[in-house]
Amino acid sequence: MRLEPLMPLWASLPLFALMALLCTVLLVRRPRQRLAWARRLLMVVLLLAVALRPVTPIAGEQTERMNANVFFVVDRTGSMNAEDYAGDQPRLDGVRADMDRIMGMTEGARYSIIAFDSTATQQLPLTTDAGAARAWIDTLTTEPTAYSTGSNVDRPLTSLMIEITETQREDPDSSILVYFLSDGENTDDRDSESFAQAAGFIDGGAVLGYGTAEGGPMKVQGGEDHGEYITGPDGQQGISSIDEEQLRTIAEQMEVPYLHRDDPEAPIEGTMEGITLRPIPSESRREAASVEDWYWVASIPLAALLIWELGEMTYRLPRRLDRYDISGASR
Repeated sequence: MRLEPLMPLWASLPLFALMALLCTVLLVRRPRQRLAWARRLLMVVLLLAVALRPVTPIAGEQTERMNANVFFVVDRTGSMNAEDYAGDQPRLDGVRADMDRIMGMTEGARYSIIAFDSTATQQLPLTTDAGAARAWIDTLTTEPTAYSTGSNVDRPLTSLMIEITETQREDPDSSILVYFLSDGENTDDRDSESFAQAAGFIDGGAVLGYGTAEGGPMKVQGGEDHGEYITGPDGQQGISSIDEEQLRTIAEQMEVPYLHRDDPEAPIEGTMEGITLRPIPSESRREAASVEDWYWVASIPLAALLIWELGEMTYRLPRRLDRYDISGASR
């Protein structure tokens, strides 16, 4: 067992020593309140134990990085709320399921996420922290409906090109996999720029399409009407349909497969044909430090004593107020 203090020892030890000394002096000099000051002294000791944070190291687990950099390009436009995935589920449900499945296929790789709606932003820089990527996936939503100003599938192209060109230069021995997840729908009446310029940097991946030709209704994201179905000027329910021609075009330009996704169990492994994941030697292999905390052992009785202290203070408060009222009235 070792200590990993929550605050520097040069600050914590004098502070707790002063509080303990004060409680000890008042414990001796106020015999009628001895129980209260003994309780407070014990609280100081327990709080010091929490601040010192005793831990026991857990056997280090070796982790190693694989020779792949995975880029997710994710459509967050309002149409991804359309309910025509696997029946009547939102398209984003399919996006979450597929991203999670791809991460399972590429365990140990580095991950980056670029999302696009009215703008394109890098949501997660290239990292080996799979937990951060999964946390983003779990909280994925579309942009607020009120902020939507039209969309185009080429919106993330510039960001993607910057990322994959820098990655190839810095990590030339690793594969670059790009997964483009979208319904392909453009709403800004503009022709999309070609993704062909990215083809020379991409070793694998896929364009994954969500939605149906019949389309599905969409719910409002955010604002007073959150959760209500979107309606057009004519009062009819708004319907969004997949644009598979657009998605196939992007796939051809990037020289990766196009897969229409309507079943989370449908195979997706074919998007890594010809790519063999292997560990990157030497510096990529590292100890994953982990410890087991024991401060909670002191926290439980500390919480109980704090509740006791608050109860005593609450009990005495009305009596003090009554005495004040009586003394004020006698004047």
